[in-house]
Amino acid sequence: MNKIKYFIVAIAILLANSAIANTVELDAVVVKVVPTYTEVQVNTPWQSCEYVDVPIYQKQGGGSTGNVLGGAIIGGILGNQVGGGSGKDAATILGAILGADIANKKSGKDVIVGYKKVEQCETINQITTKPGPTIYDVTVKIPSIDTRYTFRTNDKYTRGETIFLRVNYTVTKEYK
Repeated sequence: MNKIKYFIVAIAILLANSAIANTVELDAVVVKVVPTYTEVQVNTPWQSCEYVDVPIYQKQGGGSTGNVLGGAIIGGILGNQVGGGSGKDAATILGAILGADIANKKSGKDVIVGYKKVEQCETINQITTKPGPTIYDVTVKIPSIDTRYTFRTNDKYTRGETIFLRVNYTVTKEYK
């Protein structure tokens, strides 16, 4: 049983060492930084308000005698159809009164009797363009292997700055 444990531990160490062996940290000098600016559209809602005069209406000049009389007759006829027995007379009278009142109100004119100030607002959506996030294309020179390498990042570097790169690589054999 112990032999199996030692074997598993040895395999784990061997695999860990091979993973570490394919990663190396190198000093690199920044030789070029090219920013790439982006723009985003932003919706900025705002309210525009103003005071306006709103008319105040009132009914005036009730209905003509003919219209009121016609409304009373039609209301009386309809009320007479609803009631029964002694309630029939009450329904007829009530129908006549309501018919006359409705005819009087419908016949009147809406007349402006004044104005009041009311604030009216509307929301306006203003689309603006603003600078968005900047992405940098950074070129570095790795002196130890005499190579240049370019990568894209959100981090801002300056020319001449020394940075550390962790490079993963794979060794392949070339067969002839």
